[in-house]
Amino acid sequence: MSNNENLFSQIYQQLSTQLGLEYLQMNGTPQNFNWNVAPTGQIDPTAYQMISAMPNWSPVGNFTRTTTRFFDAYKQIFSHVTFKVSPEQQQAVTDATNQVTEKQNAVVKAESNMNQAYLAAKQNGGVIFEAQYPTINDWLGSPQAQSYQTAVKDATAAFNQALAFKLQLEKAFMPQTLQNAINATVMPTTDPASATAPRGWVKVPNGSGILEWQPEFKIGKSGQDWRSELTNGTQGAFTITVDSSEQSSAMNHSWAGGSAGYSTFFWGVHGSGGWEKIDLSSQDSSVKAEISVESSTLVDISPGDWYDGGFLNELANATQGQSGQGFTIVSPWVANGPKGSSSLFGQFGILTTGIVQLLVAYKPSFKVTMSEATYNRNYEKFNGGGGFRIGPFNFGGSGGHESDYVHSTSGNNTFEGKTTSENPVILGVVVSFPGNVTPNTSESKSAADMAEV
Repeated sequence: MSNNENLFSQIYQQLSTQLGLEYLQMNGTPQNFNWNVAPTGQIDPTAYQMISAMPNWSPVGNFTRTTTRFFDAYKQIFSHVTFKVSPEQQQAVTDATNQVTEKQNAVVKAESNMNQAYLAAKQNGGVIFEAQYPTINDWLGSPQAQSYQTAVKDATAAFNQALAFKLQLEKAFMPQTLQNAINATVMPTTDPASATAPRGWVKVPNGSGILEWQPEFKIGKSGQDWRSELTNGTQGAFTITVDSSEQSSAMNHSWAGGSAGYSTFFWGVHGSGGWEKIDLSSQDSSVKAEISVESSTLVDISPGDWYDGGFLNELANATQGQSGQGFTIVSPWVANGPKGSSSLFGQFGILTTGIVQLLVAYKPSFKVTMSEATYNRNYEKFNGGGGFRIGPFNFGGSGGHESDYVHSTSGNNTFEGKTTSENPVILGVVVSFPGNVTPNTSESKSAADMAEV
């Protein structure tokens, strides 16, 4: 196990056990909750990007523009399911299903072309390109990526249109609750700048500030309510420690099982060029860190009225609906299969996970001790940086938050600091499993068992 993964694993173990979170996914890249307060009927775009995502099957994750959207994966499920229709409509449904498959293949090709274009540009651009666009998410904001994004957008629109036509043919033969949900998946045709949001939809500003319709996700408490809850007392306060001389395999025994699939650094400082990885512990087994938060809470997240979780449970269990409303999973697709299968749910499926809660913490502080050699090697970075990062914890950093960070050094071996910002830090999410397809319990451990790992 790498030093990086070991340290993430130590934090993961303590968060899971102290807070009793069996299905935690910790943020690999820290997220500040500095979302703007949106007008009624709207959601801040940064907030929406996170709460609308489908988390990867991993104990550590990131939420970027390339993360699969939960709504998109949910709709794909219905491209692989057919409903019992009248004999007169059967051929039309078959033709529509073939059209959906064709359009879905076009989406896959457009996305593949975009990924290949980035990899080719990265290979040809050398260190300059890699420094400017370290990830495909960074590159997507460049002019070179616009034509590929347009192709993906157009292919996705064609897929959505074909799927909507298929579902309209089948809708009368669906359970009533699913009919209602399918109705709510239809993109509104009204102008979001002037119209009231219909059931299942919400307004989200795009990169240019223009309002667009997006599938609704509901936040359990208003930002004002749970910010007030965090700042009023010490509910959910905790302290965790990291010790580079110890080993933890907690993430290998998490709900995701196996080793964590992620790529992010654990220690970092923020300078004029952005966040920079620093190496404190790979060669210094004396490094220890203590991180405390004044309070923490969980914020509930749920999909809008377009989501029919009850039907997904039936589908995952391969049961039939009410009399005359049966359905079939189209071969070679299965409800929940092993690696290499065409699965709808589970680890290797289309719709793997969802977000049910955000784990947020208020005013974290830290104290790191190390050898004198490590201290001297990083002294200037400690004192000159505008922010510090420890795993999922952020102190200061970009976006004008440098002034919300205070720090000090002492004793030739100690670096400590805290955030003074009123904005909480999002440490991770609690995941759910559509279709109620929970992970293999023989490989994962509960939060209580995690304390022994």
